[in-house]
Amino acid sequence: MQSLDLCGAWRIRWSDGVRGRLEYANREVTDDSRYIDAVVPGEVHLDLWRAGLIADPYVGANALAARWVEECLWAYRREFDVSREMLKGHTRSWLVFEGLDLFATIFLNGVEIGRHGNSFHPCRVEVTGKLHKGNNVLSVHLDGGLWGVSDKPSEGYLMSPDQRLHKRHWLRKPQCQFGWDWSTRLINVGIHRPVRLEWTAGPARMDQVAPLVTYSLETGRGTVRVRAVVEGLAEGARKGRLVVEVVEAGRSAAAECEVRPGMNVCEASVEVDHPDLWWPVGHGEQALYTVKTSLIVDGKVIGQDERRVGFRHVRFNQGPHPKSGRYFTLKVNGRPIFCKGGNFVPADMIFARLDRERYQSLIDLALEANFNFLRVWGGGLYESDDFYDLCDRRGILVWQEFIFACGRYPVTDEAFNASVQAEAVYNIRRLANHPSLIAWCGNNENEVGAWHWGYDKKGVILPDYALYHLILPRLLKVEDPTRYYQPTSPFSPGVGDPNRDDVGDQHPWTVGFLNTDFRDYRKMISRFPNEGGILGPTSLPTMLAALGPEAAQQRINSFTWQVHDNSVEAWGEPSPTDGMIMQWLGKEIRAMSVEDFVYWGGLLQGEGLREYIDNFRRRMFDSASAIFWMFNDCWPATRSWTIVDYYLRRTPAFWAVKRAMAPIHLVVVEDGDAVAIFGINETELSVSGELRYGVFNLSGEYPLDFHLPVTIPANSSREIAGFSRDQWEDVKGSMAFAVLTREGRMTARNRLISPFFKDLRWPAMTVEDIRMTRSGGAVTLKADRFVWGVCLDLNGETPLADNVFDLYPGQAYSMAWPGADDPRILRVGNLGS
Repeated sequence: MQSLDLCGAWRIRWSDGVRGRLEYANREVTDDSRYIDAVVPGEVHLDLWRAGLIADPYVGANALAARWVEECLWAYRREFDVSREMLKGHTRSWLVFEGLDLFATIFLNGVEIGRHGNSFHPCRVEVTGKLHKGNNVLSVHLDGGLWGVSDKPSEGYLMSPDQRLHKRHWLRKPQCQFGWDWSTRLINVGIHRPVRLEWTAGPARMDQVAPLVTYSLETGRGTVRVRAVVEGLAEGARKGRLVVEVVEAGRSAAAECEVRPGMNVCEASVEVDHPDLWWPVGHGEQALYTVKTSLIVDGKVIGQDERRVGFRHVRFNQGPHPKSGRYFTLKVNGRPIFCKGGNFVPADMIFARLDRERYQSLIDLALEANFNFLRVWGGGLYESDDFYDLCDRRGILVWQEFIFACGRYPVTDEAFNASVQAEAVYNIRRLANHPSLIAWCGNNENEVGAWHWGYDKKGVILPDYALYHLILPRLLKVEDPTRYYQPTSPFSPGVGDPNRDDVGDQHPWTVGFLNTDFRDYRKMISRFPNEGGILGPTSLPTMLAALGPEAAQQRINSFTWQVHDNSVEAWGEPSPTDGMIMQWLGKEIRAMSVEDFVYWGGLLQGEGLREYIDNFRRRMFDSASAIFWMFNDCWPATRSWTIVDYYLRRTPAFWAVKRAMAPIHLVVVEDGDAVAIFGINETELSVSGELRYGVFNLSGEYPLDFHLPVTIPANSSREIAGFSRDQWEDVKGSMAFAVLTREGRMTARNRLISPFFKDLRWPAMTVEDIRMTRSGGAVTLKADRFVWGVCLDLNGETPLADNVFDLYPGQAYSMAWPGADDPRILRVGNLGS
């Protein structure tokens, strides 16, 4: 197979249905003055931004001003030369578009050659006999989606009034393009992935190659079964041979196959005894092997493929739980893995901007926050090869959802059904080699919507149920039976309500929306919580950038603030998210400056996420995950669920999450009539040290102060100490605490606060009351009284050892500080100081 790259410089023109004529882009001669320069791969908003026709859509209210773009039709155009060599003999040729967003009509030399309407899989159009020697004109007419479904029904599918306009349920593109609580609406349109011309005179071509890897714990043997999709191009059947090599293992195998006209699947398997295993981060190395695949037809090599795989055994234990329900515990290579992480949403609202560098930064930040797991949410993307390659290399486990979220989808429509099946098959095959991918899930919250939100009581009743429970599992059984699948998330199989606490996975949203008392997390027993969270601010520079340069807009609840705010803010008046600030801190958010809110809101969000994580980690493995909503943003928000914002800055809540997810951790909790200390150890070896625990007064005294040698077994959570709740008398003037030291160094610590923060008797505290010393690349801070939320940075750009941390009375706190200058304490959280 030979190819001609058609990426790079293209031209685009527009039409609003009255002005502009897209068909003129198909002509050999056209009026060049009507065109704008474009880049492929790319997107129309980006081209218009470069041309100065729209302003930066990430700033201020510019995204609203740019909505005319999604209402227009667009034509891409470019010319290319074809040589005599490409046309001779029995040569077959194709135009291949890796990604078109969304409804495309493709013209070659003025003749329509194909149509496509799914952004999630490529478009391949045969152009044999349609190319001209010399110059050829290629044009692609594109609609971002609004025009292509204008004749489709919205009634019966509506989840919100805006669906009457965009009808996202019909559109096979990322659903968050149409606006979500955390994202504005910006409907992409463009050729967002590479384009090429391919040609061959051979008898076949190799399409997708899917290596399926299994590993037996009993025998120690790994198997790589390669499924190669092959299109036969000759008139009759030909003899083929598929050769597979696992390079580092020095093992290979071959299998004969018959290649008939049309699409065929050829298979060959290689066995590897006792391979090095792939492990999640923190549990072992990420051993990867190179698999080379060659297709030989009529004695000639027709196609070759090379990709990396990993050997691991993955199982979700859903056996009976001794108290109630069932476990939901991930085991990798026989070892239970507590899954820590967040939900991953598209890392940009203009998807053509996503590149390996951005993914690399996000994976680095996930690891910095002590993640080992990302849930790729079902309203976004089938994530890119770069994303999965980085997760493979770094040991991040991935749960990938098919792209259906919070809605009803018209699967009973024959064309829609065929489109989503093609989409599913393509992406199952594309991602099959990645060891980081441990689960497929049919959708996000569509079934819980039927149980609790009325999806089953009005409109079109359950039009997509068979997709998740029949069609997708059948496709996976054929294309990739090696991975766990469940039809929806949350899902509690066999017990009715899909969000039942003690069976399956859970989205514990009884906290986070209207209820912002995150102490309620302490009661939850969720077996595998993988979506729940607390709103808070982004970093200070991101906040200011989102609001725009006008001074009048750089205030809380300005117009541009509202454009970039989370829509949960509007779920009530007064706003429930604003009310959380008063509820916990006794502060009026509208009286704050933007910087005030970044600090106080971030401090509060961090406390809420810490409660979420602490509760489920201390229940390890009765609960087997602490996965929150959400890790990252697709655009700059003023208030979001995230700990990493759009500009890849750490939010103030980042640090609380990082501490709460540390491999060795302590949790202090009220348990009936006792205060219990839990020790958590996710390492491979037991951890021993001295535990100091009890109660300290905020003013500095220690009415309860115990010392105890403790050992925490490997990969476990254990109650290691405790005392009677009656001994903790002054809950408004004190905190229960625990500190683990090993060889004289603090390893982990935590504290428990009983009342709302505003109800504590805070001692007066200023930055000047904190003593600071430097020694050997470290800084040590100490204060006589408790200090809450010592803030060294609100910009979120510097990888500090810690930030927004506490000082316990009289206890020194040391952290790495390699810089020449001393840290500058910006703020502390002691209320009333």
